[in-house]
Amino acid sequence: MTRRQVIGFVVVFALIAAGLLVRTRSGGQPAAPLDDLRRAAALQPCPTGLGPGLPDLTLACLGGGAPVALRGKGTGTPMLVNVWASWCPPCVEEVPALVAFADKAAGRVGVVGVATEDPQDKALTFAKQFGMRYPSVVDDDGAILRAFRPGPPVTLFLDASGRVAYKHSGKFASAAQIEQLVREKLGLTL
Repeated sequence: MTRRQVIGFVVVFALIAAGLLVRTRSGGQPAAPLDDLRRAAALQPCPTGLGPGLPDLTLACLGGGAPVALRGKGTGTPMLVNVWASWCPPCVEEVPALVAFADKAAGRVGVVGVATEDPQDKALTFAKQFGMRYPSVVDDDGAILRAFRPGPPVTLFLDASGRVAYKHSGKFASAAQIEQLVREKLGLTL
């Protein structure tokens, strides 16, 4: 084998190895394209904005679609904005309560997640696994988390105008606990 053939072989091998690294995530499994994961998660569309009580940031919608201007015009509906991550054990523990609440409160109180410091493929897989059909935005660098410490999880209760009426730090134990806080902090009974 000539020196040129050896160099060519090494270059081809290095390119193949680099391609495999790019295509894999932790655990060595091929990463699914985000569009496939978005379809599987079937998240609801993100609102265009949440209200004046939030930082002046524009974040990507986890389910795809237009980015969300957090400080943009509110939805006109009271909202819970829940900061979560797939790597956060208390988030895993509270998600069934949030899903149950979101289902019961549909049309009266919205729920929007903020996937913080979490790769989108993992966040989408988590959302699908736990039936989180409500929309989430992507907070790659943790700006929302830093603005509303401690957490995750941390949940903001926004009134119909989009102003923060209450901040809940820590996990929810049940959908009933969330309903009670909505009654106390937002004045709504479901």
